Amino acid sequence: MIKPIKPSPIIFGYKSVLKTLFKEGKLPSVQVDIYGKSIKPDMKDLTIEHIVPKVKGGKSKLINYALANYADNQKRSAGDLLKFTTIENIKNWYNQFKGIILPNFNGDEYIQEGIKNLKKINIVI
Repeated sequence: MIKPIKPSPIIFGYKSVLKTLFKEGKLPSVQVDIYGKSIKPDMKDLTIEHIVPKVKGGKSKLINYALANYADNQKRSAGDLLKFTTIENIKNWYNQFKGIILPNFNGDEYIQEGIKNLKKINIVI
């Protein structure tokens, strides 16, 4: 008897120093995603969320990336970020990166540039 194969979600393969460092355990202060949900480096459904959606002019660049689980990323799609998370969750997301300096990643610059990027979608924190 042939058993049916359970399909797994397609996880889009955006490569980012953010996701790589997190998966390698090099960002231990990062414990929640942009939606305020707990994340861990061994999560299989961890994805890159475009803060400003690509269809709204967002770029596939570090300053426009946040980590999120696959289900929340799909629910939001290109929707208004604040319909899916809160200002407090967004602040908490960025605060996790204060003072992190690693090869190819500066947490303080990520915060500053990310806050500027949020203004493109009329979010001020």
